[in-house]
Amino acid sequence: MKITIKIIACIALFAVSNLAGIANAAESKSSTLLYISPNDYNYSVHLLAPYYEYWFEQGPLLEPIALKALQARGSEIALCQANETAETIIRIKPSIFYNPQMHVYHGRLVATVFSGGGSVLGTYEGKAQQLGFTSFDVGTKYHLNKVYSLAMQDLMTKLDMKLLTENKKVENKLPCGLIGA
Repeated sequence: MKITIKIIACIALFAVSNLAGIANAAESKSSTLLYISPNDYNYSVHLLAPYYEYWFEQGPLLEPIALKALQARGSEIALCQANETAETIIRIKPSIFYNPQMHVYHGRLVATVFSGGGSVLGTYEGKAQQLGFTSFDVGTKYHLNKVYSLAMQDLMTKLDMKLLTENKKVENKLPCGLIGA
């Protein structure tokens, strides 16, 4: 009996502390936030080719490409910080694959658009392929940037920008750091 009361007390304390953090969420100056998972910044992807291996993080490569493409479409957008809220949050999940036999990079970006309250407004996918060899860092990074840029161009043709501007105001907004959870 004592164990269950202690567990319930810990859960209640945890819930109250999390609700206090959500209540203190800062309102972003931008109407739209871009969320890229911290895992894309912290964990490396391995491209394997005969006689050459290349490790890289997807987040630092994708971030400037995605921000530039979304800002070019006229939306007021900023990168998500852990405790910010906005009217719309766009989560972009990258994935890449290199086929060493055909010398082709395959890129895929999945964008999920969330309202400020956390409901899903739409999911869009952009794909691209880029011919290229793996080589020294500069050459491989060039091909990776190219395939992400092409995938982002494909994604922007499918992304409905009206969702970003016509979103209704929500009283209780979800911090963008919780989108990945």
